[in-house]
Amino acid sequence: MEDLYHFTITGGISAATYILVFVVGIVSAVLACYLPVLAMFAGYVQRGAAGDKRKAFLIAINFISGMVVTSLLTGLIFALLGQQFLPFVEKYRLLTWVPPLFDIAAGLQLLGVISFAMPAFQKPLSRPELPPSNAAAFKLGIPYGLVISPCAIPIFFALISYIALQGSPLHGALLLTTYSLGKGVILIAVAVFSISILRKFAKWGGPVKKIAGYFSIIIGIVLLIVGFMK
Repeated sequence: MEDLYHFTITGGISAATYILVFVVGIVSAVLACYLPVLAMFAGYVQRGAAGDKRKAFLIAINFISGMVVTSLLTGLIFALLGQQFLPFVEKYRLLTWVPPLFDIAAGLQLLGVISFAMPAFQKPLSRPELPPSNAAAFKLGIPYGLVISPCAIPIFFALISYIALQGSPLHGALLLTTYSLGKGVILIAVAVFSISILRKFAKWGGPVKKIAGYFSIIIGIVLLIVGFMK
């Protein structure tokens, strides 16, 4: 993590950077601990689309548009404030221990050892009372833009560190938007092609959460050890 931190001080932003961030977004949405979220999203879309792939596509597009709004604003904020906090980050080595602690906490949450209040939008995502409309999907996508799966926490911290170091509001907004669009590719695929498959896999949500929880804790511990050994 620190290597990326120092590398990006002199690194530039190119088309290759955006391609890499887009691919990273895709990877973040296919990690094992993201499967329960995809299953819930598939059920949400199915309720509104009722098997119509065109409707499913439109719901997914609106949902992703909401995510993009949040990502754009988040990237803008990190770019504007990042440079002011860089001395503080370096002094206390925040990139060494903060992401691993988030990983460990997320793992404990998945295992049920600790419990954080879940965002209110996740309730309608898993148990919608009415069939979702395009407008409702857009509104739901706005807070969803801040949701990070435990497995992707190190990736997300690396990305926002890069944005903060570059200090460009435009690139910060566009990079996080690109990251969301990468995840959006998987969400569209789930909405249009994989609804029935994921609903069958939903019964595996419990075991997947436990595996992801242990995996997240192990990653956090390893990152802490490696970080403080440097």
